[in-house]
Amino acid sequence: MSSNEPPEPPPLVIPDEQPALQCSVSRRGNAVVVAVADELDLLTVPEFSRTLTAIQAAAAGPVVLDLTAVTFLDSSGINAIVRAGRDADDNPTRLRVVADGPTVLKTIQLAGAHELITLVPTVDDALALP
Repeated sequence: MSSNEPPEPPPLVIPDEQPALQCSVSRRGNAVVVAVADELDLLTVPEFSRTLTAIQAAAAGPVVLDLTAVTFLDSSGINAIVRAGRDADDNPTRLRVVADGPTVLKTIQLAGAHELITLVPTVDDALALP
């Protein structure tokens, strides 16, 4: 190697496992509450979208998406939530998104997504909607 050649970049390290989506599903009356925790990002969004689509297809009532335990939300997560909200408009179920606190709420608001989804501060507020 001559001194004019750039050094070789370090090898790319790809993790063996992708982070798993952390979510729990419960019923509250006729509503289904999906509580998501940890990160909702490019790596977890595919599983999140599949899970939420299946829940929306099977739900007879509203679906409440609780994001209060999410520690990081990127644009892919916001896009998945907006798509799910649009899908809910086409189904008998409605999607209600619970977000409170700067991590998720501010990200949703800065992206302008709060104008495209039903956004409330608590699960109880989501369940009280008609």
